[in-house]
Amino acid sequence: MLVYSLEMICIVAFALSGVLVESNRGKDIVSIMMLGWITALGGGTLRDLILSAETIFWIRDSSYFWTALISAIIGFFSITHIRKNRLKKLIIMFDTIGVSLFSVLVTQQLYSGGYAAYVAVSMGIVTAIFGGVLRDILAHRQTLFNNTELYATPIILGCCLYILLVNLNMGITLAALICMVLIVFMRFCIVVKKLNSPAFLLLKSDRPPRN
Repeated sequence: MLVYSLEMICIVAFALSGVLVESNRGKDIVSIMMLGWITALGGGTLRDLILSAETIFWIRDSSYFWTALISAIIGFFSITHIRKNRLKKLIIMFDTIGVSLFSVLVTQQLYSGGYAAYVAVSMGIVTAIFGGVLRDILAHRQTLFNNTELYATPIILGCCLYILLVNLNMGITLAALICMVLIVFMRFCIVVKKLNSPAFLLLKSDRPPRN
């Protein structure tokens, strides 16, 4: 029940993060509603499609669908209040927690269900970040594939660490908690210190430097 409640809180944060995008200014309620919904549910939907799940998760449990949709609508009407107060920072915090929660939980569920480690980790990453990627594409923003921000790195490291800890015979609950905390901590450090990928990990351009 606790995990389910946390998931719903994080769905709300994901939906509101889609509404908060600056490039949304001037868009109508239907556009904002869809953008918030896609941000919240897009990653999990893509995961279920890749895994050929019998039923998409928000069809199986409509609470996810309605929570995302209603959150986006509320966000539309309260956006000015959110921007003027510290609620924006709170949403960013829950968004970060949501990323860590969904990535590790999906990795845990799939690995415990018999999927190979690389499948479990990959689907954990997809669930956590692809809603945000779809949001940025639709909002005409730079996605994580078009910048050097270390957004996905903590998620990848956290999910891989979970597999390692479980294979070292650590309890799955403890391993999951450790990895979630690690992802949140690393993500906050990246945001505060504005860390980007080091130069040696960037693809070099063949273009000569401009004068």
